[in-house]
Amino acid sequence: MKGEFVLTFFGVRGSYPVPGNMTRRYGGNTSSLLLEAGGRSVILDAGTGIIQAGRRLSTRRGTRRPIHIFLTHLHSDHIMGLPFFAPMFDPKAEIVLHYPESRGSGSRQALEALFLPPYSPITLQGIKARLRFEPLAARNGAAVIDLGAGLEVAHARHDSHPRLGVLIYRVRFAGGRLVYATDVESPAGFSGAIHDFIAGADLLVHDAQYSEMDYFGGGAPGAGEAARWPAGSRRGFGHSTVSMAARNAAACRVKRLYLFHYDPRYSDGQLDEMLALARREFRRTFLAQEGKSITIRR
Repeated sequence: MKGEFVLTFFGVRGSYPVPGNMTRRYGGNTSSLLLEAGGRSVILDAGTGIIQAGRRLSTRRGTRRPIHIFLTHLHSDHIMGLPFFAPMFDPKAEIVLHYPESRGSGSRQALEALFLPPYSPITLQGIKARLRFEPLAARNGAAVIDLGAGLEVAHARHDSHPRLGVLIYRVRFAGGRLVYATDVESPAGFSGAIHDFIAGADLLVHDAQYSEMDYFGGGAPGAGEAARWPAGSRRGFGHSTVSMAARNAAACRVKRLYLFHYDPRYSDGQLDEMLALARREFRRTFLAQEGKSITIRR
């Protein structure tokens, strides 16, 4: 595994988990990805998908290295799996939790509260792993964290997601680059700085929560800022349509696009239809699917 750069999807839905027959093929857990490279483990977001990721990591043998968890933001669908992440209760485990910190937001306290009454009976004393909190400045512009063995994680801020924005992550290993851009909304495309941050990535995992119909409230998009939007519009909710994701992938000239963070109301069949639409604009588009592993090669 040390020479490979492998991504596994463990949670692909947005907003809340939706187990059941309608989501059996692509999955109903909320956002969480596991990256394994250079003998290191990196998890992106801690939705309910992190529970299964934790079970996998707990079965691993050999040299134990820190597990790095990088959070895009602290909305509940991206952190609700943390109290059920098995390595948290392993005295031999070391976990580094990287999270966006904004002035006055109390991010660490919010994360600790997940383990405290009245939300949980675990308490902080119930966490047996060596847990380290590492705040990331939620500022504009990229910053890079070196995890060793040639594995680097960079982050850049995107402001569209209410209310405190979100971090986009770029992970680099052995010349391969993966970008994780969820909970972003960019009707006019990414800004120059974000475009440059993503440009040329081997794999882009991009928010694709809405169909065009849902985003525009059942009506066609209007022109300019004066356009009237139907009451049911999802404009301003901080999420992309399938077309936004495809256009961004094309503009940034990435090699592969994986749609992600699906609306919990959408069935597997609806996702198939969204994929077909996306491929009209960006041919190398795929659907993120729970349990699917992808090796990233140059």
